[in-house]
Amino acid sequence: MGALNSVMTFFGFGSAEPQKVETSSAKPRPAAARPRRGSEMSEIITLEAQTYADSKEVAFHYRQGVPVIVNIGAMSEADAKRMLDFMLGLKEALEGQIRRVTPKVFLLSPSHVEVNDGEQEASESDNLLD
Repeated sequence: MGALNSVMTFFGFGSAEPQKVETSSAKPRPAAARPRRGSEMSEIITLEAQTYADSKEVAFHYRQGVPVIVNIGAMSEADAKRMLDFMLGLKEALEGQIRRVTPKVFLLSPSHVEVNDGEQEASESDNLLD
């Protein structure tokens, strides 16, 4: 059992020494950065996506609460569809919005950002591939 305890201790599941319980009133830090509130928004990121690998940058900024304009015009048809599917997943997961600006340019905005466009309703995200 000594080897098992050593492995569990290595991965943080156990300890060879008894654990000391700390009683502090300090609040734990949040694991991820919180989205910005509407009054704090001061930027919009514009990305010219070349490949699907650029989706990491889209996700990073969007999770930070920053609206992202993504131009998928330079991408292959397959990568463009994949990127759009990814952005739709981000939108649903973080309860934001996605709007088509031009046939190959999309605005991905977090839930705290209101986008006013009299011609388009929020429910039109179903036909973004048209």
